[in-house]
Amino acid sequence: MKSIYKKIEDTMVKNRYASYIHPPYELESKLVQCIQQLDLETASYILNKINSLERAQLSNQPLTSLKYSIVGSCAIFTRAAIEGGLDTETAFILSDYYINLIDETPNVHALQELEYSMLTDFINVLKRYKQYFYNPLINRVIEYIKKNIENPLSLQEISTFAKVHPNYLSAAFKKEVGKTLSEYISEVKIGAIKLYLNNTDLSVTEISHIFNFNHITYFSRFFKKHIGLTPMEYRKQVLTATV
Repeated sequence: MKSIYKKIEDTMVKNRYASYIHPPYELESKLVQCIQQLDLETASYILNKINSLERAQLSNQPLTSLKYSIVGSCAIFTRAAIEGGLDTETAFILSDYYINLIDETPNVHALQELEYSMLTDFINVLKRYKQYFYNPLINRVIEYIKKNIENPLSLQEISTFAKVHPNYLSAAFKKEVGKTLSEYISEVKIGAIKLYLNNTDLSVTEISHIFNFNHITYFSRFFKKHIGLTPMEYRKQVLTATV
């Protein structure tokens, strides 16, 4: 069996011989920025530029290859929306919706149009749900927490990021949000853990590692303290409810 490195080299040669190179990362980065800035006009223009290039051959079947490519676009749009301030649950719901549409779309022309509809919807949903209830400092802190929720977060780390004294941040956060910084971090972490339990086949141990718990026992205690169920009990309850 060829090593992955050999496969990459062989494909690179094949792509160059066929005058195909993946879209420049710079274009994808600009597209991500436009989504986060809610700039649909420029985002559509950049997507046009990307699509003017030859797409990667991801399958011997042209329709299937295009579907895989647009699923890749969906992943980019989803990540851009989350990093732009859209909560992960809403972003993944929209992503799942479009992946199912991509799978069901029967022809190339409809798929091409679907990609632009998907771009429009991600920007519009981000525009609707990206609401700033708090002052700029607290909004920045909340965005930082959501982006780094898998990692242990301390008041000192967050205050360093926000460039304010820890005591000031602690008091300002409680006044604006109505809960302590620690309470809010736990709330966001629980929401993120639920997404993994609901939408992946990862084991509870694997999920505990993603969230940097030293031991699965601590992970289970943390989850049960806030939900009233262990992660396994919660997952079983969700699965039973969907049957």
